[in-house]
Amino acid sequence: LTAILGPLVAERRAMKESRLILSIGGLLRSFRFFFRGTGYDEKMVREMEGLEASGSTYICTLCDSTRAEASQNMVLHSITRSHEENLERYEIWRTNPFSESADELRDRVKGVSAKPFMETQPTLDALHCDIGNATEFYKIFQDEIGEMYQKVNPAREERRCWRSALDKQLRKKMKLKPVMRMNGNYARRLMTRETVEVVCELVPSEERRKALRELMELYLQMKPVWRSTCPARDCPDQVCRYSFNSQRFAEILSTTFKYRYDGKITNYLHKTL
Repeated sequence: LTAILGPLVAERRAMKESRLILSIGGLLRSFRFFFRGTGYDEKMVREMEGLEASGSTYICTLCDSTRAEASQNMVLHSITRSHEENLERYEIWRTNPFSESADELRDRVKGVSAKPFMETQPTLDALHCDIGNATEFYKIFQDEIGEMYQKVNPAREERRCWRSALDKQLRKKMKLKPVMRMNGNYARRLMTRETVEVVCELVPSEERRKALRELMELYLQMKPVWRSTCPARDCPDQVCRYSFNSQRFAEILSTTFKYRYDGKITNYLHKTL
């Protein structure tokens, strides 16, 4: 990827440092070039910004949180990473100026392990966020059908039964055919109020059904914000409620669904909150 995009990056850099002068209405006008790299999925951002792969301890491409920190403190995070800082950290990684051990050095550079070669804007990839979060809800649905919160290390065959029951219900009531790998269309159809009602028919506990409904409702209220190009214009009410909704969402995950989110959280759930 570096070899392919290297010339493009060099040309961009040259254009950013140059000026385009045009004669408009008899007057000379000067223009500058700005490039905004957006719409990249997480894998490409990690490659272009020199970060470790998605399984890294450093869970986020926007902040320095580790997976453990993100699961213990789900909402109090802000965007702190930048292209310039990643370049500085790469130089520290390459030169090891303080003669630190491998673990100490890795902790200092916060997951930077290669030279960043293209700047990306701190944005959220909405499609992959849909897919990642829907995958997580799909697993929660299975666990709730099997009452996972009451069990410890259930057998693989038992888990397969839960998944089979969920797939059968979704096919029957929602016309959703099972898929080998989550895709955007399936994710969008799965993440609806109708779907959670259908799933709740298989959940034995009324208390757990209530928690599932609230979790989905909060998610659907937050979703327009990170799917919009300009949330302040398109959905101002949801923007105002986002902080409260995300805190309540995190509270439910860390209490009602603690069996699943005790010490771990997925990359996209972390970014969503």
